[in-house]
Parts: sequence; structure tokens; C-alpha cells
Amino acid sequence: MGGLGAGASALLLSNAAEAAESPRPLAFPTTAYASWVRQENQRAGDGTWLDGVPAPAGNLEGFASATSTPLGGTVTFALSAGAPHVRAKIFRMGYYGGLGARLVEVRERIATTSRPVPRADAFGTVDCDWPRSFSLKLDARYLPGQYLVRLENPEGQYRFVPFLVRDDLSRATYVYLSAVTTWQAYNAWGGYSLYREADSTGARTISNAARAVRVSFNRPYDANFANGAGDFIGNEFPLLFLLEQLNLDLAYWTDIDLHERGPALQRHRALLSLGHDEYYSPAMRNALTKALDAGVNVAFFGANFAYRKIRFEPSYHGSTRLVVNYRSSADPIGASNPSAVTVNWGSYPLNQPESTFSGSIYGGAQGAGSMTVLGAGGWLWRGTHLRTGASLPNALGGEFNHVALPEPVLAPVQIFAQSAVLGGTSNVTYYAPPGRGGVFCSGTGYWIYRLSNAPLLGNEWVPPPIDGVTGPLSVATRNVLALFARGPAGNLEPSRS
Repeated sequence: MGGLGAGASALLLSNAAEAAESPRPLAFPTTAYASWVRQENQRAGDGTWLDGVPAPAGNLEGFASATSTPLGGTVTFALSAGAPHVRAKIFRMGYYGGLGARLVEVRERIATTSRPVPRADAFGTVDCDWPRSFSLKLDARYLPGQYLVRLENPEGQYRFVPFLVRDDLSRATYVYLSAVTTWQAYNAWGGYSLYREADSTGARTISNAARAVRVSFNRPYDANFANGAGDFIGNEFPLLFLLEQLNLDLAYWTDIDLHERGPALQRHRALLSLGHDEYYSPAMRNALTKALDAGVNVAFFGANFAYRKIRFEPSYHGSTRLVVNYRSSADPIGASNPSAVTVNWGSYPLNQPESTFSGSIYGGAQGAGSMTVLGAGGWLWRGTHLRTGASLPNALGGEFNHVALPEPVLAPVQIFAQSAVLGGTSNVTYYAPPGRGGVFCSGTGYWIYRLSNAPLLGNEWVPPPIDGVTGPLSVATRNVLALFARGPAGNLEPSRS
């Protein structure tokens, strides 16, 4: 991943004068595209993946034996249903002419029964040792990508179960990173998440908190969590929809793949973190920072990234099925290994805030407001026709990041938007020291929500796109993707004050 030649580098550089003369967005290199993604998305889509009525809570649900499975492997599913048989429709998610999904396979009359909800243990963990209901052999029909199983009962009601198919030999330009540890942190199925208990009568956990300190992937996603799809619909799908619409060369990972196969990240040009990527193990963070040092670029299209430290413990189906996060020194591992406690990354005794590698730090959850553009002559805003001081109404929401550096950084942090929000100031930032990978941070939890017109499940998890906002943010996102596809951004476009 060396630097570009002088001509190509000059083509990328975008100071204010050049932007005024050449308002076109940055161009993608030919290596950014993949013919197999184009061919796949030319196949017939199926918009029925969102048709019908969601099943009532507890009536129809399941979970996969792995968050991701390699090509040619087998993934199993454990189901619970009030009917003796259910149907499973397996959809690959993408662009598909705007329909968002392609039907890959249908399994009829899968035998089911109603399974009990296990009682939470002293850690607040709800761990389902349910028997296997059916398996999928990932034959030639299953290309790399994000999939949803749509379970349907005889009444026509439905519920989703997500899983991902990966190619462990991929050298794709981009790694699409699905933040499943964060999904699971917010999943309250069975009564507990890492944030809350289902009601005030629940027993306090071992940390004396009314929330779990350990959660399990061996359980469905709550019915209120995008009808079982977790954080995929809303925080991730609009970007996937755009990426596959552009026919970009993608590898598909979950953040558990980053934990288990982190060194492989250096085979790629850029890591694309999706809308909410909060929970990081030491192995995940080390893989990311070492890749940046090696020239891999990273784009955080959300806020509150790499904020909470976790560790994994084994359970049914594997060694990374339980996610532990005490969020305080109450973590018992501190007695033998204080540096391993699962506090926030920026807290004592770690003192490693995310700003040390990104230039951006978490600001809070009150991030609603309008985006105010800065540096409109810079590379990010090329082709948007925005001027410095332009406002994108209601573009911001949810959690936010800003520039507030407690640690020294190696280069200036370039600010592309500075916006007043309910909780303070939200910044769109870019940090790219010479010789290293660049880091783009959207600074808002709503960047992906506003990004594309992907078909979405209408509920509180999915704020809609906005006219006059989706267009500019889509162009800006394409500029990030185009720059990051060419190699170490610190060589091509160092960040500037």
C-alpha cells in the first residue's frame, strides 16, 4: 500500500482554489470496484422482506450459532415459536435496484416449539441453551455479505435473525465492519442488557447494578430491536445499501472478526465502521491502531466509537459468545490484573481515550441539531456545492463526538463541521498524520440515518432521511470512500489546521 504517483496525488489534493475550479467529487480508483458486487446487485431483488406484520414478542424468534461464518461453512439456528412449524426465508442484503434484498433460499416447515426464557444469573446473563432447529450449508448461493433470516409463522407474522458470511481470503479494498458487540450491549431480550433491566423488579447483578455486566449472543434480539434485526436496520443498512449501489469492493466482518482476525485488516485499504461501534476489546483496538500505523484508513460513520472496553468469555457455540463490561473498578479481574478491568477506555487505569488515535472524542447523547459546514473548499465537501457556514437542517442526532483532546496528537485535527447541539458542540473531523492511515469521524449518530434512501423498517430505531441533507452527506461519504481507497491518506491528504 505505497503512495500514489505525483499525477494521481495532485488529482486528489483539494485546496479552496481547486475546489472552486473543480467542484466534482473525488474520483474512485478502478481498484475500488468489484465486478462480483455489480453482478450480484444486478440480480432480481425482492422487496417483500419488509412486508407483513411483525410477530408479537415471545411468539417467534431465534438466534444464529455465530455472528459470522466463512464461505463454505455451516451456520445453525435455534428457534422458539408458538407454532409447530415455521418458514425461513433467507435474504442477502444490498442494493438490488433499490429493493434492498435478494431472496436466496426458502426453508419450509421447520419443526419448532416454544422454548423457555432462561432466568438471568448473578451477572444478569440470559444464555439460551436451545437445541438446533435448522442449519444452512453456505454453498455457492451464499456470497459474502450481510444476511437476514425472515422467520414466518402460519399467521404470516415475521421476525428477523441476522448473520454474516465472510471471505477469510479477501483482499478487498474496504472492510465493512458490523458492530455486533454494540448490538448485544443494547439487547434487552430476556430482561437485561448492559444498560438496563426490563423492569424495576429485577434482581440486581453481582456489581450491585440494575443491569447486566455480562450479556450473551446465545439469545434472540428483542422484538423492539428492529423486529429481531438488532442494530443492522438503521445504524448499518443505509451505508451497505450505498456501498453496494456503488459496486464497491467489500469484505464483510463483524467486530468479533476484528477481535479474532485483526492482523488481516492490514490486507485492506480502509475499515468502515458503521453507525454505533462503541464496545472494543483490547485485541480489537490493537488491530485498529496497528493498521492505522501501517497505512490503513478508518472511517467512523457514527459517534461514540471505541468507548467502552470489553472482554469475552466462552459459552455455547464458542469462545466469544459472552461479552463482559463492568464499566467500573467493580470488575473482579482487577484484583489480579488491574489493567484488564472493563472500564471506559478513557478512564483510569487505562487512560486511553479514542481521541489518541482519531482526534475525536465522545461528547454525549444530546446531539440533535443542524450541521454547520466548515472548510467547504476542502476535499470532504467537493461536489456538494456547499459553502462554509452552510447549514444542513436537522442533520444531527443521537450521540455526538467533538474535538477536545486530552492527549497530544501527531498532526492537526481538521474540522469540516462545527455545530451547536443540545449537549454542546458536534464536529466532523479528519485526522491524518503523514505516513499513516487517515481517520474520518462523522461526529454524529445520525450520519448513516441521513445517508441514503434505503428501505427501512418504520419504528423508533430508524429516523428518516431528509431532503437537502441526504444528498450532500452521500456525496461527502463518497469522497471519504474515494480518498481512502487509494492508500494511506496521511501521504495523500494530510490533515490541516
